[in-house]
Amino acid sequence: LQTNYPDPRFGFKSSNGRKVMVEYSSPNTNKPLHLGHLRNIFLGWSIAQILKESGYETIKSCIVNDRGIHICKSMIAWKKFGFDQTPSKADIKGDKFVGNFYVKFDQEYKKEIKTLMDSGLSEEEAKKNAPIMLEAQDMLRKWEAGDAETLDLWKKMNEWVYEGFNKTYKALGVAFDINYFESDTYL
Repeated sequence: LQTNYPDPRFGFKSSNGRKVMVEYSSPNTNKPLHLGHLRNIFLGWSIAQILKESGYETIKSCIVNDRGIHICKSMIAWKKFGFDQTPSKADIKGDKFVGNFYVKFDQEYKKEIKTLMDSGLSEEEAKKNAPIMLEAQDMLRKWEAGDAETLDLWKKMNEWVYEGFNKTYKALGVAFDINYFESDTYL
C-alpha cells in the first residue's frame, strides 16, 4: 500500500473518498493453505478493515496462482498414483488432497533422480531427464496449447482446491470482493 500517511502509529488521514485495493492470501492451487498464507490473510484482512473504517472504499482481492509447472506436478502425480480417488472418497479437504499429490510427485522425482544418477548421469542431467519431470513439462505444454483432456483435469483438481480454500476462508471469517487467476492473465 503506497500512501502519503504520517507515521502509521498515529493513524490514517482522511480518505477523501478514495478507493484502495488490498490483495492478500495469494495461494497456489497445488497445496493447502499453510501458516504463511494464514499470516498474510490475517494481515491483509486487518489492513482492509482498518482502511474501510477510515472511510476508504476498500476492495479485498486475491490473486490465485493456478497454472504452471507446479500445478502440472500435482496433476501428473494424481494421474499416476491417484487411482481415481477424490477428496470426498478420501474424506480429506480438497486443497490438502491435491497437496498430497504435489508431495508424491516430489518423492517420485527424487527416486528417479537417484536411479538416473546411479546409472551414471550427473545430478543436473538426472534432474532434467527424470521421466516424471518430463511428463510434467509435457503436460504444461499441453495445457498452454489448450489440450481438452489436460484442461479438464486441471479444472477438476482446481475445483477440489477451491473447495478446500473456501472451507478455510469460511472458518477464518474472511472473504474477497474479487479473485484474479494467473490462468487469465499469464500471457
